[in-house]
Amino acid sequence: MNMEQIEAFIFVALTGSFSKTAELLYLSQPTVSMRIKALETSMGCKLFQRTGHTISLTKEGDLFLPYAKNILHMLQEGQQAIQRSYGDVEGELVISTVFVAAFYILPDLVEQFQKLYPKIKLTILTGHSHQVLDMVLNHEVPFGIAREVTHPQINRIQLMSDDMVLAIYPEHSFASRQQVSIEEVARERLILFNRGSLDWKLISTAFSHHQLQNNVVMEVDNIEVVKRMVKQKLGIAFLPRFSIQKDLTEGELLEVTVQSLPQINRNFELIYLKDTPLHGIMRTFIDFLMQSKVLQP
Repeated sequence: MNMEQIEAFIFVALTGSFSKTAELLYLSQPTVSMRIKALETSMGCKLFQRTGHTISLTKEGDLFLPYAKNILHMLQEGQQAIQRSYGDVEGELVISTVFVAAFYILPDLVEQFQKLYPKIKLTILTGHSHQVLDMVLNHEVPFGIAREVTHPQINRIQLMSDDMVLAIYPEHSFASRQQVSIEEVARERLILFNRGSLDWKLISTAFSHHQLQNNVVMEVDNIEVVKRMVKQKLGIAFLPRFSIQKDLTEGELLEVTVQSLPQINRNFELIYLKDTPLHGIMRTFIDFLMQSKVLQP
């Protein structure tokens, strides 16, 4: 018994045809027949039954098929592990991601990934969390990066967590203080990002709990535009910390703690369909994400 025989068995089982298997494996049909016959001799039983032009698995063949697939997958895993150690994995991976992650997280991740695996082509599709989920559910992509979505058909792996914080411009009256009250914030001109999101609902609920009406002077659906408006001193805004990290480092924006406002923490998660075999490039990508310094707290 050898891997060539097992590979031929799997292809015949999936295609139901010796000639099609020969075509797919670039072999002659007699060679495929010889490999199947040798495997049946090793197993001591018939794996296929032939009825006219129809080829189907015997009871024994049906029992052996999942084990044969597992053997082949394990071999591929071993080959991929060796290739990963040399950075020589080759292929293509399509993922979907929410806009925010695509703009602020993926550039550094992709830079690292391509340095390690230059022969893997990445295709990135963007959308809102529900759209990312739909792409995964519809088998359009194997992986999605979303913000806390739930569905009975998916598995989730937490990638990173982030806080919503109050961002102000350096000349603002809050700039000299480490924290301010929620009552003071309610009197300020607020630039609203992403109305309807869970982030904003939690913030709005906090204001309502203190019987306060927030002073929203502008609504914008793009973080970069919000940041620009704050820098232009048109107002202040609650934004994800990672989206303003560079601005904080360069002193173009400041972060202020708001008293009586609960910490609003959201997770970015990798989502994929349950029962998906995580091997080959998919396993390479997950292993990379788990070890990436970009996602470390």
